[in-house]
Amino acid sequence: MCMNKGNNHFCCCIFNIIASLIAAVGIAGVFYTGLITSVTTLIYFSLVLGILGLIYILFTAFCGGRHQCNNLKDSCLTAGIVGSIVTSIFALTITALTVGSLTVGILIGAVAFFLVTNLINFINLIISKLCGNCCEE
Repeated sequence: MCMNKGNNHFCCCIFNIIASLIAAVGIAGVFYTGLITSVTTLIYFSLVLGILGLIYILFTAFCGGRHQCNNLKDSCLTAGIVGSIVTSIFALTITALTVGSLTVGILIGAVAFFLVTNLINFINLIISKLCGNCCEE
């Protein structure tokens, strides 16, 4: 997708950050107003997606040999995975995720930010793999 069209890696990451910020503000706002009372599914989904991404990176790094994917090197996936795992674990340790609390709303926004970042990066990797632009020969 946007990673394979020359040197626009920076523009792709900027798009990813802006789209994730918009989605995170929306999700955190909806949680803060009380329209959504339980976000544990979102937190677990973010944690599982982060762990699966970490497994994908490890398999690509150690099993790729000389044909390691360029898309993985050019993506913003690593930062999203680390952030997703850390914020999800932090959110799961808080036992009282109360609606209307500003700090909990900010934490849910951070979890949603990294979740959307990972989703965009994974979609980008899947599209790049389907188009056959993944690895050097």
